[in-house]
Amino acid sequence: MTRNIDIAGLVVDSKTLLPIEGAGIFGADEKLLGKTDVRGYFKISLSFMADGEMRFKLKIIKKGYNNIMQSEHWGSLPGNTKALMYFGLDKGSGSNSFSKLVNKAIGDLDYHSTLEHFDQIKIARTFDNKLSAAKAGNQDVLVKVDNKFYMVDETGWIVISSDKDSILINKKQLVIADQLNGTIKRKDIKWMTPLNAKNTKFAVYTK
Repeated sequence: MTRNIDIAGLVVDSKTLLPIEGAGIFGADEKLLGKTDVRGYFKISLSFMADGEMRFKLKIIKKGYNNIMQSEHWGSLPGNTKALMYFGLDKGSGSNSFSKLVNKAIGDLDYHSTLEHFDQIKIARTFDNKLSAAKAGNQDVLVKVDNKFYMVDETGWIVISSDKDSILINKKQLVIADQLNGTIKRKDIKWMTPLNAKNTKFAVYTK
């Protein structure tokens, strides 16, 4: 007796978020499991032994894009498990590639259900792309995206209320947010955090 995992999803361009047709979904043994249609949609099925943990790898390949390898370890689940997986392929260095798994409250695996769950991912990715564009070619700590201000380091961000917020640097230097870019560089930030202080809303540490 075997257990099955049914997986549907979309493969899109990580920058434009437009569908990629003809992307191949391969298993760990390089066996072709399925291909995306003109909508970027795919649906595949994986089989496992009756008992034991479910481990698998998926490799997404499309000429002109960097490949994605996704490794999953799902434990010992019952059969007839459903999931949605979304892959964004990058034409450049591969650093903008992404993957997202949705395995809670999954009903149908048809295209329309798959697209519905993708809407939230699209919102997040659109923001990420705008933030990356704001950070490109500079070492700014304060950036503006969609009329909101953000403090950013190399890996994360904090939204602030305005460019006039007070920021404490290394527990001793107090600056207004719009002075950050002339005071410190993004690459030097160790960590940053909100504060509960009356007149100081955020702290940044470079050492």
